[in-house]
Amino acid sequence: MKIIFIDSDQQYLQGLPAGFQKQGCQVKILYDIREEELDQMLEDERPDLVVTAGWTKIHTRKKLQTLGRLTKKHRVKHAYWSTEDPGWTDKWSLYYIETTQPDYIFTIDRASVPFYRERGYRAHYLSWACNPEFHKPAAFKEGYQCDIAVVATGGADWSECRKSSAQVLLKPLVEKNYDLLVWGKHWEDLDPGILGFSIGSKNLRGKLPYLETNYVYSSAKVVLGFQNSDCELTARTFEIMGAGGFLLAPATRAVLDTFSPGKHLAVSRSAAETIKMVDYYLRHEQERRKVAQRGQSEVYSRYTYSHRAAEMLKVVV
Repeated sequence: MKIIFIDSDQQYLQGLPAGFQKQGCQVKILYDIREEELDQMLEDERPDLVVTAGWTKIHTRKKLQTLGRLTKKHRVKHAYWSTEDPGWTDKWSLYYIETTQPDYIFTIDRASVPFYRERGYRAHYLSWACNPEFHKPAAFKEGYQCDIAVVATGGADWSECRKSSAQVLLKPLVEKNYDLLVWGKHWEDLDPGILGFSIGSKNLRGKLPYLETNYVYSSAKVVLGFQNSDCELTARTFEIMGAGGFLLAPATRAVLDTFSPGKHLAVSRSAAETIKMVDYYLRHEQERRKVAQRGQSEVYSRYTYSHRAAEMLKVVV
């Protein structure tokens, strides 16, 4: 199958394209939506499928209109992976879908599938995953070594589950002054009222390029994995484990349904349990490494973008 994948964001570029290639597809990547370039590529390549994802800097109103018009002109199927659901469904996903009119919608949120189907769209569930060729252990790198790391975006528009994750996992460690570093945008502007606590500038490291994330996951002893929903897993859950990081996550239904605490990762239900878990695993390095290795083996065997590409191909072929 010939596929054109359109995006500029490394999180997407390091994901599904490799999965499609593992499934035997020919994949061409287009990094922007420019009318002449896209029109010529669709004419020359005659792809079976165009795949787009998320909400990134290339998705302006004019470019989305161009995408929708040219996929219809060349009669090529368009599959859109809606990764902003459910938090931004109304403000973004629906706008994208109504503007481009994709043939298929894949969403990371199970509850959004009937929402789209009720509106006449062919919608299916497709969760995040990891790419073993990219999400893999990296060498220790100066500046990324710490006992506890967080890679997450700050901001006011947090779900209740995400707020709870930060309060259970991060708050007690900040208050007890653990060796902890936080990477991500908008933390310095975060209103302490959002989370119920504040983080000092000494803990903040600012925006982290996506291609550098494996250095954090491999260099920190414990990586905190916030969750946005009780019933879905974040992309970083799979990425941290794929990179061989030791993950401490909140005990959400999705985490407990997917992984075995103490075998693949550690979980916490309270601030007190977070302190207990962190202290235990910081003292027991060999056990910590074994858990991380089993977690990596689990996501490599069941939760890769090759698996996700196969799921999508079953629908569109």
